[in-house]
Amino acid sequence: MEDALENLRLLDEEEEAFQEDEGAAGCDQLCLVGRCLKVSVVYFPSLRNTMADLWHPIRGICITEIGEKRYLFQFFHRVDIERVVAGIPWFFNNHMLILQKVLVGVNLTVMELNHSEFWIQVHELPPGLMSVSMAKQFGDFCGKFVEYDTSILTLGVQNYIRIRVCLNVVVPLKRKKKVLVGKSMVVYARLKYEKLSLFCFICGKLGHGESYCPLWLTIDSSKIVFGWDLSLRTVVRRRSMVVSRWLRVADGSPCNEGNLAGVEDGNSVNVGKDLGLNSRGFVRNVNPNLNPNLIPLGFAQIQGVGTSIKGHDGSIADMSSDGVAYGPMELALVEKDDPITFPDGKK
Repeated sequence: MEDALENLRLLDEEEEAFQEDEGAAGCDQLCLVGRCLKVSVVYFPSLRNTMADLWHPIRGICITEIGEKRYLFQFFHRVDIERVVAGIPWFFNNHMLILQKVLVGVNLTVMELNHSEFWIQVHELPPGLMSVSMAKQFGDFCGKFVEYDTSILTLGVQNYIRIRVCLNVVVPLKRKKKVLVGKSMVVYARLKYEKLSLFCFICGKLGHGESYCPLWLTIDSSKIVFGWDLSLRTVVRRRSMVVSRWLRVADGSPCNEGNLAGVEDGNSVNVGKDLGLNSRGFVRNVNPNLNPNLIPLGFAQIQGVGTSIKGHDGSIADMSSDGVAYGPMELALVEKDDPITFPDGKK
């Protein structure tokens, strides 16, 4: 009898729930959860080492694999995580790394990771239509409007609108939009995406090329249309470097762009390699596989190999096309003909 009463008291205690602290609800400010927009397997040690090298956070970073092709990025200072969030999107091996802040109480293995922010340029708009209200309309058309870049106004002639938009990466990229000015004038604005990575020329979705597009399985190959092309990518214009008038080559003659290349390829760049120094003059790590930016959990040894990627301030040099020649785009989106109206005389 006493044992039965004891079991009842135990059951009552087990059913009493803990009350969550109200201050704990919200978002973990120093953690991000992410996944690679890639169907094939990602070699985690390489991703961990490469992203730590790319971000080189001041206080370091701990990157762990949490299953379901998802990764937890734990920072140790808000400056480091804010810099990473501001540089979204990031890429690993030309595949986009989708990052989102960790919400307290949410299961990270089932958390939806389908949205990422992009900078989008809206081209071929008349000057009178480049306004904040028009920027918000284009932002909500592409995804969810986040920010309007007003610095373009201070750079001289304004040729386009630059907006930051939160995109759903599982839907096709928008290519153009019809704009109705008054009742008679119609223009089409072209959209260009900054830091655009691998996407399909057939379905317009991010994360795979046309060779692996699922439409090959449902549509006859003779009816396949390449409706997207590389015109969606912005052209990165690199500023020409001005050589300092104080620089000299080995023979004492003034340096110019022609002989400066020879100096960079010569032994002057390699000075310090035999001394175990890196490019900043600090002693290199003896173990090249050990990343100094990684902070391990417990006594786990961190290993990994580097790999080539494109950083947040770089650009994709080329795009795989599998030898297929692409003609002009066939713009067939239904929503492109739903115009954005702009009344007469409104600036």
